[in-house]
Amino acid sequence: MARRDLNLDDEKRSYAGLWLLGATLLVLGAIWAILDDSFLRRPWKQYQHGFYDIEHEREHAKLEAEEKKLNDDPKYVELRKQLDAAKESQASGETASKLADAEKRIAVAKLDEGEADLNVRFVKSELEAAWYQYDHALETGGNVSAAQKQRDELIAQKGEREKEWQTTLDAVARIQAEMDELQAPVKTLEKQLEEHEAERALIQNRLDGMKSIVANVEMDRIATIQQIVLPDFDTNNFEQPVDRVDRCTSCHVGIDKSGFEDVAQPWTTHPKRDPLLTKHPPDQFGCTPCHDGQGVALNSIKQAHGDVRFWLQPLLQGDQMQSRCLDCHRDVSTIGDAPSLAKGEYLFEQLGCHGCHLVSDYDGLGDVGPSLRRISAKVDPQWMVGWIHDPYAFRPRTKMPNFEFSDAQAKAAAAYLWTSSKEDGAGWLASHPDPGGIDPADAAQVAKGKELFDEVGCRACHAAVEGEVATPVGANKDYAPNLARIGEKTTGQFIYWWIKDPRGYNPESRMPSLRLTDDEARAITAYLLSLSSAAPAAEQTITSADLESPELAKEGEAVVRKYGCYGCHSINGMDAESRIGVELSSFATKPLEELYFGNHPEIPRNWNAWTFHKLQDPRIYATEHVEQLMPNFHLADEDIENLRVWLQSRRGYQPPLRYRADGYDGRQERIQKGRRIVERYNCMGCHQIDGRGGYIRTLYQDNPTSAPPILNGEGAKVQPEWFFGFLQDPARQPLRFWLDIRMPTFGLEDHETTAIVDYFTALAELEDPYFYWDPKIDSNPELLQVGEMLMSDDYFSCWSCHVRGNETPGGPMEQWAPNLAYAHERLNPVWILSWIKDPQAMMPGTKMPAFYPGGPPDVLGGDESKQIVAMRDYIMSLGNAAGVAVAAEALAPADAAPVDPNAPRPPAEAKAPGADDRRAAASGAAGS
Repeated sequence: MARRDLNLDDEKRSYAGLWLLGATLLVLGAIWAILDDSFLRRPWKQYQHGFYDIEHEREHAKLEAEEKKLNDDPKYVELRKQLDAAKESQASGETASKLADAEKRIAVAKLDEGEADLNVRFVKSELEAAWYQYDHALETGGNVSAAQKQRDELIAQKGEREKEWQTTLDAVARIQAEMDELQAPVKTLEKQLEEHEAERALIQNRLDGMKSIVANVEMDRIATIQQIVLPDFDTNNFEQPVDRVDRCTSCHVGIDKSGFEDVAQPWTTHPKRDPLLTKHPPDQFGCTPCHDGQGVALNSIKQAHGDVRFWLQPLLQGDQMQSRCLDCHRDVSTIGDAPSLAKGEYLFEQLGCHGCHLVSDYDGLGDVGPSLRRISAKVDPQWMVGWIHDPYAFRPRTKMPNFEFSDAQAKAAAAYLWTSSKEDGAGWLASHPDPGGIDPADAAQVAKGKELFDEVGCRACHAAVEGEVATPVGANKDYAPNLARIGEKTTGQFIYWWIKDPRGYNPESRMPSLRLTDDEARAITAYLLSLSSAAPAAEQTITSADLESPELAKEGEAVVRKYGCYGCHSINGMDAESRIGVELSSFATKPLEELYFGNHPEIPRNWNAWTFHKLQDPRIYATEHVEQLMPNFHLADEDIENLRVWLQSRRGYQPPLRYRADGYDGRQERIQKGRRIVERYNCMGCHQIDGRGGYIRTLYQDNPTSAPPILNGEGAKVQPEWFFGFLQDPARQPLRFWLDIRMPTFGLEDHETTAIVDYFTALAELEDPYFYWDPKIDSNPELLQVGEMLMSDDYFSCWSCHVRGNETPGGPMEQWAPNLAYAHERLNPVWILSWIKDPQAMMPGTKMPAFYPGGPPDVLGGDESKQIVAMRDYIMSLGNAAGVAVAAEALAPADAAPVDPNAPRPPAEAKAPGADDRRAAASGAAGS
C-alpha cells in the first residue's frame, strides 16, 4: 500500500549548488586531464608537434622555392604556354568536333564490345555444362554421341562469338587511336611538364602525407608513441630472455631523417647518420643498446635519460657512447667511429692491466714487462734499486708504473729479484762472454752504429734521444724503452748478445732479431753506450753484495708478492701466483654503494668521477684503515678518458648473436686474435696497416720508397702460404734487397703466424683466400706472349723499375720495385688485375704509374681488360728461379761470374760480392 509518511518538502529543496559544484569539478578535471596528457606528463607530444611544424615549414619553403625555380625557367614557362594553346586548340574548332564525334562513336562501340563480351561469356558457361554432360556420358555409358554433338556445336558457336567480340574490340581500338592522335599534342606537353614538375610533385606528396584523417576529416598529424621492441634482447633475474622496449624516437622524431642536422635537440638528425644508422636502423636496434637511458620512460627528460635514483644505466654522454660498440663488435680497431674505445682497449692491453685484473675475453695476452729470471746478468744493481723506487726519474715515458715504494721497499724488492735470478743470470753470462772490440770512444765505430741503428729498423720501436718518440702508446708512453741512457742501466756485453739474439736471453721476448753480423752488433752496442758515456758516473752506493742478503731478499719476496710484480714480469718463484686486482669483467655495472670514495667529499658521487680519479691517482681513496695497492701510471687526462670509455664496456653481458655484427664468431674473431699479436710485436711501428701505424715512415719523408711497405689490403694481395713462410723466415725472399731497413725475424710460433695471416685475410674480407693458378691451365701461349710484349720496353717498360729474377733495372736502386719472379708464389692473381688497372686506388702515393684507361689500341683490339689479364698471366708465369743471390749479382762488378739463382743462399753474415757493409746481407730484405 502507498506510504503516507513521505516528506514532500524534499521535492521542493534546490540542488543547483551541488550540481554547479559537480559540473565545475568535472570541467576542472577534464581541463586537468587534457593538460596532464598533453603538456604536464606528455612532453613527447609537444616535441612531436614541434618537429612536425619544423618539417612542414621546411617542406613548404622547399615547395615555394621549387615553384619559383619553375616560374623562372624560360623553358618551363614556354611549355606552359604551349600546353595552354594546345588545350585551347583541342577544345575548339575542327579538333573539338572530331573529338566529340569520336567520343560518341567510342561510347557506342564500347556498348557493342560489352554485349559481344557478354555473349562469349554465356556460350562459355553453356560449353562448360556440355563438357560435363560429355564426360558424364563417357563414365556412365550414356548417350555419348548426343553429348558430343552438343559440345561441338557450342565450340563452333564460341568461335563465332569470339570473332564478333574481336571485331568490336578492333572498332574500339581504331576510334581510341583516332582520339589519341587528336589528343597527342596536349599529352606530349603534359608529359614534358611532368618531368619538370617531378620534384615539386614529390614535395607536395610529402606535404600531403603530413596530415592525419579522422572520420574523413583532415587535420594536423596526431602525436603517437613510437615504440620499438627488441625481442629477447635482455635477460631477467632468472636468466630468461625478455624483450626490450624502446620509445626514444617518440621525442627524437627526426633522428633518422636527413636534413635536420642544424636543428636543436631533440629534433636533430643523428650525427654521422651514414654509416651509423644505415648499419644500425633504429627500427631494428632501437636507441638504448648504444646510448643507455630508460627507454620506456616518457613522462620527463630526466626519467627518459635515466638520470633518476636507482636507474643503473643513465644516458651515456660524448665518447662514452662508444663503449657499447664492444657489445656487438668483437674487435673495434676497424671501426672508425669508436676511436676512444679502440685507444682505451689498446692502452689496457699495452700497459699490462690484465696482469693484475682478470677481464673476460682478455686472457692470454702475455706479459708486457721483460722477464726478470736472469735480471742479475742484465742490469746494474744500483740502477735497479733506483728504477724500482721511481722509474719515471730515469725514463719519463715508461710504461712501468710507480709503486711509490720507500727506499727500504725498493731495495728489498731488488734484493729478491737479484738473488732469485743469480743462478740463471750467472749461467747465461758464462755462455755469453764479452765479445770485445766494443769502444764507445771510437768515433768511426759509433758513427757506423748510429747509421745502422737509424737504417735497419731499430727506430720503429726505440728512440735514442731524450724527448724523442718512436711508437707511442697513448699520450705519454712509449711502446719500447728510450735508449738515451741505456749505458747507465746495463753493460756492453749484455747489449751485444741481446741485440744479436733477444730470445737467447728471454725465450718469450717481443724484441725480434735483425740478423745482425758480429761487427754490426758491436757497432750498434758502441753507439748505444756512447749515448750515456758523457754523463758523469753516479757514485756507487749499492753493489751486488748489498742485494745478496738473505734477510733482505726475504723482505723483498713479500713486497714483490704483495704488489703483484709477477703480473707483468716472469719472476723465479712466482709462477703459481694469482692476480692481485679485482675482476673488471662487469666493472661498468658496479653500483654506487660499492664504490669507496675514502675521505674525499669533493668528488662527485658517480661512477664516472670515481673511475677518473682512481686512474688519475690510484691511491686517492686510501685512508688510515683502507690500504690501496694500485700503482700510478701517470696517465695523461686523454688516456684516462679513453680507458674509462673502455671500462664502461665491461658490463658482463652481451645481446643475443642475432644482434651482433656479422662474423662476430668468425671474421671478427680472427681480426681480434691477429690484431693482438700484431700489436704485441709492434708491426705497426714499421708498417701502416688498415690506415693505422707506420710511425717509422716519418723518418722517410724525403724518400718514402725506402720506408717499410704499407700493408693496407695485404690480405687480398699475397697468398696465405707465402705469407706464412715469409713471416717465419723473412730472409728467404729478399723482395727489396736494396733497402737498408730490414724485416726482422720474430721467431713466431706457428699459431701466432697463422693468426697474423688470418688477421690480414679477414681484414680483406676474403671468403676463401686459397687458390691454385697454373699458367698452363689458366692461360694460353698467346696471352702470355701479349703480356710479355706489353711489359717490354716497346710498351709499358715495366722492367725499367721491377727486378725480374737476376735481371735488375737501371737507375738508382732506391727507385727499384719488387722482384716479380716471386709473384707466382707470392701475389694473388685477382689482386694483380686490380693493381694494374688502378694502382693509386690500391695504394695512394705509389710510384707505380697508371696505364689504364689509355691502353694501346693495337693490342688485342684495344680491349684493355684483356690486356690487363695478359700482363697478369705473364707475371704469374715467371719462373721461380730467383733467390737471395739477386742482390749479389745486382751489386757485383761487371766481370764477376754470374750468380746461379738455384745455388744455396749465403748465410746472413756473408757479404754479397762487391756490396758495401750496409747491404751486407741479402737476408736483411724489406718486407712484403
